[in-house]
Amino acid sequence: MSSCGTGNPGGRAEPGRISTSSPRMLVPVHDRAALLRVRPHLGRLTAACRRYGLLGCFVYVPPVGDRPGAARMFAPAIGVDEDVANANSTGCLAAHLLDTTGAQTVAIEVEQGDTLGRPASVLDSARRGPAGITTRVGGLAVVRDGH
Repeated sequence: MSSCGTGNPGGRAEPGRISTSSPRMLVPVHDRAALLRVRPHLGRLTAACRRYGLLGCFVYVPPVGDRPGAARMFAPAIGVDEDVANANSTGCLAAHLLDTTGAQTVAIEVEQGDTLGRPASVLDSARRGPAGITTRVGGLAVVRDGH
């Protein structure tokens, strides 16, 4: 956990490895203030991702009720210190929440990119079906001229 920069995550959920394609670490934190304080050690995170075959570390505050969640994705092993918005990891989170709650469907919104000055919202739903859990991803972003 120290390479992700979270210290003690402080969330109710435990960190875990999950994948809808490339595996990544999902790390829950207690609230948005804790999320903003995350400062990963990029060298150690790169080494850990390479050692364990991970894409990166998705640190998140889960959505609660109608309040969207929030997240930050760090993937320095593939050249992305922090991603503005990572829909694939949000899909992993939706699948994880579906799996851990036992629900048949889950729909979430996760805000990302605030720390980079490029806010975005990723919308995801997950459902159980005969072939297992499937996810559907969409999102909202502001496109600015000159950026």
